[in-house]
Amino acid sequence: MVLQTAILAAGLNFASGFLKGKEAENEYLARAETARQQAAVYRQNAATVRLNGALNEDAQRSQKRATIASARAAAGEAGMGESPTTATALATTSSALEQNILNRRYETESAAENYLYQARLAEEEARQYKKTGSNMFVSNMLSGLASAVGGFYKPNGL
Repeated sequence: MVLQTAILAAGLNFASGFLKGKEAENEYLARAETARQQAAVYRQNAATVRLNGALNEDAQRSQKRATIASARAAAGEAGMGESPTTATALATTSSALEQNILNRRYETESAAENYLYQARLAEEEARQYKKTGSNMFVSNMLSGLASAVGGFYKPNGL
């Protein structure tokens, strides 16, 4: 009867460790899934930022061409035509507008790279959660096993 009670207690201790371990593992797996989903959102944000940046760059280049064409037409109407002063002014304006476009491209790429960095961090966090969940399961299993085996040990012998 004492042996049956000890076996039952050992089984309960082991089952308790198993269930606690599964619960902890599932919690960390859920956290890992959330982190993976967040990484996917970051990657989507990076793609969206790049797409919007490319669209804006195209629009800015069109506006730049229109501005230069308008300035060239105004210079022609004023009789300046292809004078060195007009050429210099158009080149300076074109260069400044191009620099603005390139600055915006840099800002866009920086924002996209930041999102990708955040995605990599979230993916690493997901891996760590998964490892932690597995370790928690094993730890609780071993704890339950130790409790089960410890129930059979008596200080004055088995």
